[in-house]
Amino acid sequence: MVDPAGSAVPQRNGAATGALGDATDAVLSVEQVPPSDDGRQVVRVGGEIDMLTAPRLRDALTPVVAIPGSDVVLDLDAVTFLGSNGLGVLVELSQQAETVGTKFRLVCANRTVSRPLTLTGLDQVLDFYESYTDLPPAGS
Repeated sequence: MVDPAGSAVPQRNGAATGALGDATDAVLSVEQVPPSDDGRQVVRVGGEIDMLTAPRLRDALTPVVAIPGSDVVLDLDAVTFLGSNGLGVLVELSQQAETVGTKFRLVCANRTVSRPLTLTGLDQVLDFYESYTDLPPAGS
């Protein structure tokens, strides 16, 4: 693939991975689901969270976790890669949420996500659950 300036754009999984924007939409998806009956904000993330897509994840979720007192659940089951930049963004978002009194919880049974969280010890730092049924009641 060639960008408008005429230089080559690297390819991965059939999608361009150059500058963030439409090209990376095929690599990372972030979808906010309408609030659940118990008031939780659920955001589903899919694809790869790496050094190119982690800033996009941060930008998409910062306004969601910035709402004081909300309860946010990040569903990571469709994530196919979680790199160190992605781990850093998850820690940042957790800290931002804590600052304003927002509950920020991660849900994922996918080994692609649980393994790096476990290996780095972040499963003990972040509010991490393997399924929705493991989550504490909303607001607690």
